[in-house]
Amino acid sequence: MEDLQLSRDFWLHEAPCYQLATPEDVGHLQETTARVLQPARNVFGVIDLTSWKWWSAGCVPRTGTHSWGGTVDIQPRDADTREVFEWGATNLLPSGYIGRWIYEPEILDAQGKRIQGEHIHVAPRADMVSHNGDSTIKALVETSDGSHYVYAQIDQGSFQAPYILEPLVGGARKGVNLLLVLGIPALVALLFGAGRSGEWTTRESW
Repeated sequence: MEDLQLSRDFWLHEAPCYQLATPEDVGHLQETTARVLQPARNVFGVIDLTSWKWWSAGCVPRTGTHSWGGTVDIQPRDADTREVFEWGATNLLPSGYIGRWIYEPEILDAQGKRIQGEHIHVAPRADMVSHNGDSTIKALVETSDGSHYVYAQIDQGSFQAPYILEPLVGGARKGVNLLLVLGIPALVALLFGAGRSGEWTTRESW
């Protein structure tokens, strides 16, 4: 698979082993990028994809929801991962796209060697339905006093009506951003014309 620009700041080459991806895989990743990764990057800066459909070491295929192409593990490069997690729980979960938004801390073995790096596991509902069926959908829900978030079972089918998403406009594209090529005339036309604007998680059951 050739490199593609998935959103304003994300490119396909940032995903581990992207050369092995199919157009369907890329479509699923682009949806996650548009609805989750780019919004987080807008606020917190660079967001690294530490794992996707393959483990980065040796490009070994992932199992669980990762195998469907939209599920990723992410880590902010310069921001606090906990802060990103809390922000996403407040600002991203209500859209209904995310089925699981899970903070995973760093885990060390008895010798102090890292066996899991700190990250956030992001699984779209679509991947969870494809892999497990409707009855397994879970999401983080804020407690009544607003103090923290807990996992809540969502009854089979109940997510469909309240979580219908508007289709995204646009698509992945090759090469440089057109604005870089067209420059100021493109910006003027856009403003005044007719157009509108890793491999770290070890819980394979996800």
